[in-house]
Amino acid sequence: MRYITKRIVKQCKKVTASFDKLRMNSWHVKGLTTSGNISILIVTAAILIFASSITLFAAVVTHTVKEGESLTGIAKRYYGSDERYIILSEYNNIPNPKKIEAGLKLAIPKSLKYKIKKGDSLALIAKKFLDNKDRYRLLMEINDIKDPKAVSIDQIIKIPAKIPYTVKKGETLAVIAEKFYGDIKKYTLIASYNFISDPKTLEPGQKLIIPIADLEIIESKAKKTDEKKVVKALSEKPVSKNNIEKKEIAKTETPQKEEGQQFLKKGMESYFKGRYDEAVAEINTALEKGLKEKEDMLKAHRFLAYTYVAKEEKDEAKRQFKKALELDPKMELDPVYVSPKIIEVFKEVKGE
Repeated sequence: MRYITKRIVKQCKKVTASFDKLRMNSWHVKGLTTSGNISILIVTAAILIFASSITLFAAVVTHTVKEGESLTGIAKRYYGSDERYIILSEYNNIPNPKKIEAGLKLAIPKSLKYKIKKGDSLALIAKKFLDNKDRYRLLMEINDIKDPKAVSIDQIIKIPAKIPYTVKKGETLAVIAEKFYGDIKKYTLIASYNFISDPKTLEPGQKLIIPIADLEIIESKAKKTDEKKVVKALSEKPVSKNNIEKKEIAKTETPQKEEGQQFLKKGMESYFKGRYDEAVAEINTALEKGLKEKEDMLKAHRFLAYTYVAKEEKDEAKRQFKKALELDPKMELDPVYVSPKIIEVFKEVKGE
């Protein structure tokens, strides 16, 4: 927004200068003889001149909350995923995502696509959209560009949306990456944007910007998708009773190993989202269903330990770490991925 304002002022100055020249040369605009009217014309002209380029920076749309709507439902509508409610929550500074009132106006952020023009460089584009030329490295990472000098005219690159976020107690960059990207390995994007050289220095209350490059609004595509589904449904043959029975039998024959892995995955996701009670229940269910692979067993006990630390249940956390160490006595924790508090409990267990 600051960048847009600067450009408007710049355009105004240009138009003002033009009018000054006209007045100096004794040019007259019919019907606009007072300085007040001239000022109105100047501002109007500046807005009209700038209007052609302002769409480039319009990275949000507005949604007015209706009765009965939820943040998860709105996220599903615009982004195609209810899990992206956290983006709306953080961007609009909503203290309780589970409770939003009708009439509230939400800004729906989105990422952009930019066509490279003559004279552009990644550094200039980074300065224009990401406020600092040194963030060209982030653009390289997002767009899989190996050589910043190799970009070409008319090449389309992704410009990330910028989501503000305040670090919470016990969070690491990896935990935050899981929240926003669903992938702990993408913590490097957050580190790159915020110029964090050492992820271990993260502190509660620290302000970050989370860059998200795949934040496309899909609502406009919804009607076309629904129409295709209707046509497809009409063209398909009716499903026979035998086929339905076969599908139901196949569901009941799902191997326990696969079922256990599914619960483990759910439990890990719940942990990263801060739903610790659910995480404990789901991971314990995974262990009950059966995890045959040693790696899965190790992961289950490790994440149970993480969760119990978060729940302030230190004794149970230590018990789970001991089980994990029985499976792998050489196990170590990476401070990039887990909080100092977890590492402290883990060290206590190893020292016993």
